[in-house]
Amino acid sequence: METKPNTLQADNKPGDQKKIKTLTVILTVFIIALIAMIGIMAWLIYDLSQEKDKTADLESEKIELIEQFQNLSEEYEYLKTDNDSMNNMLNLKQEEIQKLITELNRTRANNAAVINQYKKELGTLRDVLKSYIVQVDSLNQANIVLREENIQARDRISRVETQLQEEIKIKEDLSAKVQMGSMVVAEAIEATPINQRGRDVNRIGRVDKIKVCLTLKRNAIASPGERTVFLRIIRPDNLVLTSSADNLFMVENEPLVYSASRNAIYENVDIDMCIFWTNDGSLISGNYTAEIYMDGALLGTAGFSLR
Repeated sequence: METKPNTLQADNKPGDQKKIKTLTVILTVFIIALIAMIGIMAWLIYDLSQEKDKTADLESEKIELIEQFQNLSEEYEYLKTDNDSMNNMLNLKQEEIQKLITELNRTRANNAAVINQYKKELGTLRDVLKSYIVQVDSLNQANIVLREENIQARDRISRVETQLQEEIKIKEDLSAKVQMGSMVVAEAIEATPINQRGRDVNRIGRVDKIKVCLTLKRNAIASPGERTVFLRIIRPDNLVLTSSADNLFMVENEPLVYSASRNAIYENVDIDMCIFWTNDGSLISGNYTAEIYMDGALLGTAGFSLR
């Protein structure tokens, strides 16, 4: 009986087995390469994610740095005082801060070294601020001392001025008292209308003159010498009787009209004298006042009536 060959054995030739091994190796290498590529891609994706997170963190730090620089600039502004030199230094630092803020706004937040450099600048400016705070405090203390000294000086000046004014017033009062004490006093002033015979009358038609007599009293401290005594006769309607509009004399720097005058030599003794005003037809009925002046001062008055 004839035996048939085994088909499987016939197909499983050495060449086929070699091919299978080759395909197996290729497939294995492909799978390994694929796994490696997947690993590389996963690493790249992770690294990119980490880079994005790092950039986001740097951007956040950049924004925070800008805010800190702005706050620092406000602190420099708060320190300004009346001292121009200190204010100039503070202004320069504020300009420097504004320049750094501008640079930060233009800088991409992807370099940690750059951000760290700005952090160092911020720290340096803060240290400078602390030194300026100490200087400003010293200036303020000095200003307080100066203000207190100025207040004390003004108080002293005020006290001196007050004392000086008081002394001036005392001197003025004393001078006024001396001046008043040196004035000549008039007593026994009498004003009498008289007729041509020198008799007293009270009717307008009979009056020839108005006679005013007085006594200049003795005053030991008054200056002796020639004096002018002025008489003012004032009508009931307040018109001053006078023979000329040029009859003027001065009282407290104001010109007054007088009716008549008389010179007298005063020698620090009592002097009895009379002054006469001649009727020029300007008399009216009513009550009159006669005023006596000498040395620019009113010595006294007397009255009379006419009808």
